[in-house]
Amino acid sequence: MSGYDIGLVGLDIDGTLLNSQHQITPRTRAAIEAAIARGCRVIPATGRPLRGVPKAFLDIPGVEYAVTANGASVVRTATGEIVLKYWMDRQLVQQAFQAAKGLYRVFDVFIAGSGYSQVDNLAVAEEWAPRGMAEYMRQSRQPVEDIEDFIARQEGFEKCTMFFLREEDRQAARRIIEGMGCFEAVTSEENNLEISAKGVNKGRALLDLGQRLGLAQSRVMACGDSENDLAMLKAVGLGVAMGNAPEHIQKAADRVTATNDEDGVALALERYVLGR
Repeated sequence: MSGYDIGLVGLDIDGTLLNSQHQITPRTRAAIEAAIARGCRVIPATGRPLRGVPKAFLDIPGVEYAVTANGASVVRTATGEIVLKYWMDRQLVQQAFQAAKGLYRVFDVFIAGSGYSQVDNLAVAEEWAPRGMAEYMRQSRQPVEDIEDFIARQEGFEKCTMFFLREEDRQAARRIIEGMGCFEAVTSEENNLEISAKGVNKGRALLDLGQRLGLAQSRVMACGDSENDLAMLKAVGLGVAMGNAPEHIQKAADRVTATNDEDGVALALERYVLGR
């Protein structure tokens, strides 16, 4: 038996749950199913919108919730009901859009479980999307004619994402956004910057969900590999970094498991939830 008594596990998707072929391996799926059968809730905790969470994960019986958009929304997966929301208003998103204009190649927004991106950008996603993710961008984003005009007609936003062609532009945009004092800015891919309302992150959402479910912080576990997982790994009772995570992410975690190509999530679930 595990000595951790974990009741809720949040799993990052890219670089964590999925291997380099963007797959959930049979061993990882089996470990998730076994943990759920043990009475532990295992859920996505991702920067993706609900629309972008792999169906292969959501279809596992017992995956009841999802922390999406870097913690801006907690969704009941069966119905799409948003049970917790930490959104930005239109004015904040417009401020970010204008402040970094000329630095980013693409600016998109997440609203109520879907991403929205300008149609002409989606057509050439190979030019700006992170490696191997152009098709994912087209699947997870709905096309709009003009993103600035679209933003002006919306109310609540989960997050916005900027994609860059040059690292110096990304760093410059980050300095600007962070200097404004009203945003959280993190990265999850080699060329992006993800922007949420101040104080919003996966860790806050996961712990708030745990509280709703009657679970103390000590009974909440998370696995992640990127900067947008850092707050979550620090916040939960047991933060597990992937073996492929950068060194500073590993040092911030309570434990380190194997890489996403070595069934690191399965190993963590087997050890800390199933007690094998």
